[in-house]
Amino acid sequence: MKKNIVSKIVHKISACLSLLRRGRFFVLVQVFSEAFIPARFFGLNKHIFYNLARDKQLSVPNIDEINITLGTETSVTEIVRDLYSGDSKTLKFYESFYRDGIEAWAARSGDKVIGVVWLYTAYYLANWEGYNAWLLQIEIEPTAKFVANVFVDPSWRGRKIFPAIISHCASVYCDNKFYSCVDESNVTSIKAHERIGFRWCAVAYYIRFFQRTYCIFLTGQSKKDRRWRCFRLRRGEAVSVSISEQ
Repeated sequence: MKKNIVSKIVHKISACLSLLRRGRFFVLVQVFSEAFIPARFFGLNKHIFYNLARDKQLSVPNIDEINITLGTETSVTEIVRDLYSGDSKTLKFYESFYRDGIEAWAARSGDKVIGVVWLYTAYYLANWEGYNAWLLQIEIEPTAKFVANVFVDPSWRGRKIFPAIISHCASVYCDNKFYSCVDESNVTSIKAHERIGFRWCAVAYYIRFFQRTYCIFLTGQSKKDRRWRCFRLRRGEAVSVSISEQ
């Protein structure tokens, strides 16, 4: 028991130092609040939304090393089974994505699936603490794509698999805008998005206070164009917000 507590404290301190170096004050507050305040009383979370700048040349690995293809009805099950080792709950969860018309783009090395990116159209359900909890339905342009549920095999991380898949999808959908979403605490993913050329376009702050949860949603690159909404979130009910560029 004592060992687990010490391990948790060390992890929190490590996370704080890492985030402090990037100047992420909100996450420092989040980490300390989670450590000392019961979750049922108070909670904080922040999602950053990005769009892809088309004027940046992506640096990708040698295309001969990997093969990137669109998942088909027969291959999507194989993809998630390869990545999630037969986890039936996760398998069912991701198979439902395909039935809803969400595309799965997979990178393979030989026969092995080493990464997958899901592309949503029309909207994406951003969630805090699971899809049965607090949801934002992020509306995008009809021709745009929303990049989500990215996974890269641990043994292939750091080898630009994510940029390779995004570069391939961007070339296939050359006239489409691309959006993405990252939790503020996921520093590795933030760095990867910024290197690829994703730029900030919106942010969602989630605040739980006892039995109520609120969201502050900001859009706009400059103070002149900035817009914000504040609303209450109810468990399991999606609130629609737009990040489409006007």
